[in-house]
Amino acid sequence: MTPPPMPSAGPAATILLVDDDRIHSRLLQARLTAQGYRVVVVDSGDTALEQARLSPPTLILCDWLMEGMDGLEVCRACKADPSLESAHFILLTSRSRVEDRVRGLDCGADDFLSKPVDPEELLARVRSGIRLHQANERLKDLAEELRQQKARLDQELEEAASYVRSLFPEAMAGAVRVESRFEPSHELGGDSFDFFWLDPDHLILYLADASGHGLAAAFPSISVHNQLRSRSLPVDLRDPAAVLQSLNGGFQMERHQGRYLTIWYGVYQSSSRTLRYASAGHPPALLWSRAGAFPSRWLRTQGMAVGLFEASSYANESLEVGEGGCLLVYSDGLYEVPRPDGVMGTLPEFMQLAEQCRGLLSDDDGLDRLLSQIHDITANAPFTDDYSVIRAMFS
Repeated sequence: MTPPPMPSAGPAATILLVDDDRIHSRLLQARLTAQGYRVVVVDSGDTALEQARLSPPTLILCDWLMEGMDGLEVCRACKADPSLESAHFILLTSRSRVEDRVRGLDCGADDFLSKPVDPEELLARVRSGIRLHQANERLKDLAEELRQQKARLDQELEEAASYVRSLFPEAMAGAVRVESRFEPSHELGGDSFDFFWLDPDHLILYLADASGHGLAAAFPSISVHNQLRSRSLPVDLRDPAAVLQSLNGGFQMERHQGRYLTIWYGVYQSSSRTLRYASAGHPPALLWSRAGAFPSRWLRTQGMAVGLFEASSYANESLEVGEGGCLLVYSDGLYEVPRPDGVMGTLPEFMQLAEQCRGLLSDDDGLDRLLSQIHDITANAPFTDDYSVIRAMFS
């Protein structure tokens, strides 16, 4: 019966044969060499380890019973060495008890051959072992390739997050003081925000959040940012409802891989101290007085997220901002954080927390103190989405 060909199409596999019986090792060497394998023969466990570390083999055939270091000790040492652990290890033994085989498996042996060795079984076990070794090596190569791809993706996402961060405005001083915090998630989400004086009397302030994660989620928000900053929308930016209506017409989800975005958009007129705002499915902003001059209000309007339905409509609301007013606008990533009990935070819980923290939010470091409160509640659980938060303080 002619044995099947070797499983390797590349260089001949190297087999390290460890046996202190010279006659037995010569017989095995002759059979394996005849099949095209490169066979290195040593007669002791110590020598086997030296040779293996010098030139790692594909497969090790090792006698169990030898003077000095026996086969179990050789196996254990090979499997503990990162450079040798992938070599397929076959123990040669005359022992047939289950207990002995269990001992061998516990030491890391991959297979057994009973002595005296049957020539056909020898070649079959060797072919099988080499196939397994080659498969494991391919898996290791794939794992390394995936690791490198992930590292490249992480780098690209970090660069994208840095770019997104560079778009956001610096803190604003003056009659209206505005500051913000932004933290991208590991996958990068779709948060975007801005605040700027459209003219000496009108301050634009908005926060948008696109669905999903990754670059595909960031692009719609960046596009919104660029359109509003460049004033390229064909509507009056002082009209929040008209702005949302225009954005909705240009961002239908079927043209953007099923993405949609929520947005809270407000315009503050300093001469009348009036805040005009509209919302497209976004969490409500909070307005309160630092001195308690007027009751706090949650600012929301009816309106579907931008991109869901082409026929969606939006409505404006307006109110007067008394002296010492404060405005908090945020994305849902700020509260959708897993707590220690595994339950995700909710909007009502965040609204309650914000109400309780109005005093500290009025301080200069109020945003950082709010974030500290959230970290305490969630036991420093990592945020699963981008979070953005803006605080405006009116004189």
